[in-house]
Amino acid sequence: MKKHCFVIQGFGKKQDYEQGKQFDLDASYAMIKQAIEEAGLECFRADELRTNAIIDQVMYDELLDADLVVADITTLNFNAGFELGVRYALRPYATLVIGEKGMNFPFDVNHIYIHKYKHLGEEIGHNEWIRFSEELKKLVEKALSYNEKDSPIYTFLNRLPEKGFLDYTKSGQTRMQSIGTTSTLRDLIDKAKTKMNADKFNEAIIYWTQAREVAGKDDYIVQQLALATYKSKQPNPEQALRKAKTILEYLKPRESFDTETLGLWAGVHKRLFEISMNTEDLEEDIFALERGFFIKRDYYNGINLAFLLDTKASVSDTKIKEELRAMARQVRRRVKEICNKTLGEKNLIDEEKYWVMATLYEACVGLGEDDAALSWKEKAYKISTNKWMIDATNEQIEKLRKLLKS
Repeated sequence: MKKHCFVIQGFGKKQDYEQGKQFDLDASYAMIKQAIEEAGLECFRADELRTNAIIDQVMYDELLDADLVVADITTLNFNAGFELGVRYALRPYATLVIGEKGMNFPFDVNHIYIHKYKHLGEEIGHNEWIRFSEELKKLVEKALSYNEKDSPIYTFLNRLPEKGFLDYTKSGQTRMQSIGTTSTLRDLIDKAKTKMNADKFNEAIIYWTQAREVAGKDDYIVQQLALATYKSKQPNPEQALRKAKTILEYLKPRESFDTETLGLWAGVHKRLFEISMNTEDLEEDIFALERGFFIKRDYYNGINLAFLLDTKASVSDTKIKEELRAMARQVRRRVKEICNKTLGEKNLIDEEKYWVMATLYEACVGLGEDDAALSWKEKAYKISTNKWMIDATNEQIEKLRKLLKS
């Protein structure tokens, strides 16, 4: 039977709060899986296992039975840390720990050797993919060829069984029984994404709901369920938004540091405000954007926050109107700094360049810098290949100009 590797890792996009960055762990897993399979092993993550059993049973079986475990502790996901600890308690050998190089790992974890890779956020660069894949293949070969203790538990506690607890169980039987014919969590997520891409949001809701039942509390799945719900506009746009709001409340957005949750919370309340003109929705929108901008320091949250501050100014009395306008201008100046820094980064794709330049265009319009605004508009429109992007920018600029005149 082919040896197999179990990968401990979150899935979807996860936030590293300390760095203020979001990492796509599915991109990391694609690199890990390819390297492991090229090294001659089967490779599974929890969301790929077919099971009719309780998901916890399958996970514990894998932590015991897997010939190799690779634990990616990027974003310091609590579940990943817990599962790594269980593996270390069960097996003295064949556990590799990896993580994104920018992570500030806690004291106890720093005593473990962590093999680091560089993640760009949405993807892993081609050169880094090749470099780390080659490193990982060598590590796999070494881990399976030599019985070198890598578990700190077995290193310091000599009273434990020398080979761990695998010999005390019917090794491998439970795992084979756990692979049944039901859909995996990954199947459900992939089907939901396919429906989302086809704008079939009602069907996507069904799959996201099933995925949530399988995974339990997973922020990414809850976020996507909320997104599909408000995009469905069923039974009508306002009720769909209020359903999405209820779903997001599970993630406690007013306490959250997850910028994806905050972005969705802002988006829901923005649309509710546009429907009802209820100032409470406007305040929630501003709160979420302000918090997201403070955490992430990104141009997207910043430029939208500035627009909302001007929106609030337009419906406020004279006393605070100018204060809000001044706050909006200050945010736009900060956004310009962020955009100029972003344009200096390497490996920036044209689509992102467009949005950075379009944001600079909007920021300059909001600051009354007409010549600079025209310059950024021309630069942005030269690199755009999608009409909808230009249309969206024109629509936003028209809304902003109306606000500034009000």
